[in-house]
Amino acid sequence: MTAARDYEDVRYALEHLSPLQVRRLRLIISQDEELAEALPEREDEADGEVESDEISPGLRALFGSIHAPSDFGENHDHYTRERMERRLGTAE
Repeated sequence: MTAARDYEDVRYALEHLSPLQVRRLRLIISQDEELAEALPEREDEADGEVESDEISPGLRALFGSIHAPSDFGENHDHYTRERMERRLGTAE
């Protein structure tokens, strides 16, 4: 058995994936050591830049709708712990 049938099946699948599904597949491939060797490095990955079309519409809809302290990302664990202590009434 040759790999020709596998190549044909993969090409067919790629042609029918949505752009988001293609990105997910690329991410999965990039996380596998052996498969990642076949991926070319993209310039935007080397610079750490993210293209605006890579942000899903659902995530984009959340922008500006979350009200939190400006350092929330850095102190997430502290804020979460503090909130749970308030809920449970075990604040120290």
